[in-house]
Amino acid sequence: MFKITRFLKAIASIGHGLVVFIFLLFLAVIIRKADVMVKNSIVTTALSTIFYPVQSVVSSIDDFYGKSIENEQLKRENAKLRVELFRAKEGLQELSRLHKLVRFENQWDYPIVTARVVGRNPGRFLTTFIINRGKNHGLKEEMPVFSMRGLVGKISKVEWNHASVQLLVDPNLKLSVMEKRTRVIGFLESVKGRNLSAMIPTNAGVKTGDTLITSGLGGIFPKGIEVGVVDDIHKSDLEVMRYMDILPFQEFSLLEEVFVMQKEPDWIVREMLK
Repeated sequence: MFKITRFLKAIASIGHGLVVFIFLLFLAVIIRKADVMVKNSIVTTALSTIFYPVQSVVSSIDDFYGKSIENEQLKRENAKLRVELFRAKEGLQELSRLHKLVRFENQWDYPIVTARVVGRNPGRFLTTFIINRGKNHGLKEEMPVFSMRGLVGKISKVEWNHASVQLLVDPNLKLSVMEKRTRVIGFLESVKGRNLSAMIPTNAGVKTGDTLITSGLGGIFPKGIEVGVVDDIHKSDLEVMRYMDILPFQEFSLLEEVFVMQKEPDWIVREMLK
């Protein structure tokens, strides 16, 4: 018994390679003597045991690659849907703006040309911008430009397919205005291309929050287009006059569509402009 134990220890000390060799030899003998069904079962089991790790790795790689492709496809579809959603929202906003423009157009007796803002002056202050309508659409210099919120300015230069619009905040644009409640007439101008100011008589009774509209005097702008509200009132060098700070109804930097009133200046004003 002691000898058998020593023999087994000696075999184990030789190394695992010999143990594996003996095991495979023993397995070969069993397979050789077994019938066909047993042989097939043993071979199938052995092969599946040997190749299972490889098959598992290959399967994991295939699964990862398939999910990666599916993930990329989902990302592309998601990006496409986002773009379509943005386009739909933008289209609805534009439709709403144009619908309001059409309703506003019916308030005037002059033909109206709708236009899109396509360019802005590159200076420090926004005093002009370019629209995509011109002589080809019946536009001429000095025609009023406004939006559904009120007066924007006037056409200052016209080319065949586009025109330049001089905005209210341009210091070179002067405008006669009327306070809507008291009906007092004032004179509107821009201060340094940023703020609007108007001068009115001291005893006119105008208060902060009152609304200014075009007076119709001067022959360029028709009467009744809203301009802005009185934000503050200051004393002037003349005791009989007051300065008013005016907040325009327009946010000029955000305008996208405007319309041009096809109204030429009255003949008196036209002669003065020459």
